[in-house]
Amino acid sequence: MVTARLSFLLSLSCFAVALVAAALLLPDEVPLHFSGSGEPDRWGTRSEALLTMGLVGALLAVVLGASAALADRVPITLLNVPHKDWWTATPERERRMRAMMRADLHVIGAATVLFLTLLVVVTTTAARSEDPALGPVFFLGLACFLVFVVAWTVWSTRTRYRRRDDA
Repeated sequence: MVTARLSFLLSLSCFAVALVAAALLLPDEVPLHFSGSGEPDRWGTRSEALLTMGLVGALLAVVLGASAALADRVPITLLNVPHKDWWTATPERERRMRAMMRADLHVIGAATVLFLTLLVVVTTTAARSEDPALGPVFFLGLACFLVFVVAWTVWSTRTRYRRRDDA
């Protein structure tokens, strides 16, 4: 699915833009960790913040991108999908299943990278604020991310990977 791959690549671009903006806008002292209430409980330097955010983003990009790229190469015994016997009964079905898995990994990857992008933006905003805190935008973004991932997973397991002869 080209659209899913494109969404993943666009999310990586958004992350890169947010990281460049953070490099230009972050003050010398940056909140690096926040408590459950959204208040900073650990501070560090701009360099430490950029390095940490950049490494986390790069690691996620590699792991999520490689997972999607490997969907066609992973031995079938390592794959876990509903109705696996049905999906692997013919080469056409198996190709379709692997394409859907690749798309699913790109979609979940895009959502994850966009959430990480939000974290960079919120951290930058908090670092520049007189009263630094994550604020409601972060918690709303977190809730949206979690709801999306759960909804996508439920939809995938109950609908997307159903046996086509079960209609």
